[in-house]
Amino acid sequence: MRRFVVCKFVVCRFVVRNMEVHILPLVTDAVVPVVSPATARPRVPPGYGVQEQCVPFTAATALGLLVPSPIAFGLCHPSEVPSGSQPFRGPLERPDSASLDPRVFYVVDDPVCRFSGNAFTFAAIADSERGEYTPVAPGISFFDREDQLDMFKLHLPYICRTSEGVETLFLAPINRKAPFEVMSGLVETDWYANPVNLILRKPAGGRSVHIARGDAIAQLVFIQRAHRRPDLKVLPYHARLARDLKSMMGEWYRRHARDRSAYKHLVRTQHGQVDTRVLDPRSSQK
Repeated sequence: MRRFVVCKFVVCRFVVRNMEVHILPLVTDAVVPVVSPATARPRVPPGYGVQEQCVPFTAATALGLLVPSPIAFGLCHPSEVPSGSQPFRGPLERPDSASLDPRVFYVVDDPVCRFSGNAFTFAAIADSERGEYTPVAPGISFFDREDQLDMFKLHLPYICRTSEGVETLFLAPINRKAPFEVMSGLVETDWYANPVNLILRKPAGGRSVHIARGDAIAQLVFIQRAHRRPDLKVLPYHARLARDLKSMMGEWYRRHARDRSAYKHLVRTQHGQVDTRVLDPRSSQK
């Protein structure tokens, strides 16, 4: 069963340790991000060595929030377009072009979240200069450059707000198969008060893609602005820290020789850890 979070006109708040992320839905019953689970598949097979036993893997998988698709849409050949949906092409795609992609986009209207004709109708805004007005935003839009015909935008009907100095990295789902290639973007969401659109790339080879409302399509990871560009230092062999690290490396070899799950037992956080014995009762892991 597909699971996703639906919010009405209320602010959804996610609390992770001391960091808060606020999501403001701009349409009724918007499909909003969810805390990313540590597992990327519904069932964990038994036996030692499965990816869910690798703490670095599951910790990365569980980073931040998972972004479900706010609408049902797809890219396919005209004969595959679902009944009742609306097919269309980008405005710069010329029917007489030898390089025309035979596939078309389609979207499915969803009156519940005020999405119709490939457009969201947002909640009204009261502006001191313009008065009250109702913004309209596309579901899917395109670039006005012919060298970017292989990319399109999927608009998210909510605003993401982070704490001062915390930015949001929009990227492909971590350790999950992405239906479309996601072009990564870093947004200063501590002040930017507008919905973000995901930049996606069409799959090559004429492959069709069908996305249901709520399908995972991207991931949000939060970083401190001060951590954008670290100062990189390569240690000389004679440095004290270099000697300490080599000594610690030897200690790690000894620990790992005694316990092949040593990393799991030594990590300083339980974030992303998965008990595979619980997920798969057939497993005889101790």
